Amino acid sequence: MNQEKEYVKEEIRKEFQLERMIVFSDAVFAIVITLMAIEIHVPGLQRFTSDEQLGKELLKLLPAFIAYTASFIFIGVIWYEHLQVFSLLKDYDKGLVIRNLVMLFFIGLFPFSASLIARPGSGIFLNIIIYFSIILLCKGAQLMLQHYILVKRAHLRINTDIHDELIRFKKNRLAVIMFAVVFFLISITSFLIIDNDEKPLAWLWVLVIPVVRRVVHKRIK
Repeated sequence: MNQEKEYVKEEIRKEFQLERMIVFSDAVFAIVITLMAIEIHVPGLQRFTSDEQLGKELLKLLPAFIAYTASFIFIGVIWYEHLQVFSLLKDYDKGLVIRNLVMLFFIGLFPFSASLIARPGSGIFLNIIIYFSIILLCKGAQLMLQHYILVKRAHLRINTDIHDELIRFKKNRLAVIMFAVVFFLISITSFLIIDNDEKPLAWLWVLVIPVVRRVVHKRIK
């Protein structure tokens, strides 16, 4: 009887600790999104004498809105996938905590990168490199976390079929690899092109992603 009570207490403790990890992670996601929104500075309304002037100033905020929207979608996808994989857990260990913290560390850099991409100034290419590098780091850290849960530490998971989760993991891993390769090719091509007017041609490498992804995804089952 005492052993049964101790077992129940241990299970409750594990559930509580996992809940703390999830709540902490959710708080980081929420703070990151809030900080990105704060970067959209409202112009001082007292400076404008007409709606036309205000409209022009608001139009200048368009890059910030675009950066916020794209970043919000990315953070939302990361959060949803984090929620899914953590729903499979019944226990945790030090390796899980460390990998989760590494992912949250890179997520925390997103407001910085979003502010750079929203105000490109003269160093637009460097800003893009920093922004997409942080995206790659976030996805790479998340893949490490997913691999740890789905492959390396089966005893941390509840007893359930994870076939669909493994398929999604493999597809996400492929997408990150393709993204990294294409980003590398874009960077190298842009560096090799001397004429600044022709540098945007380097982004044509993006066109190969849908083709390669469709071919390879058909083989992942």
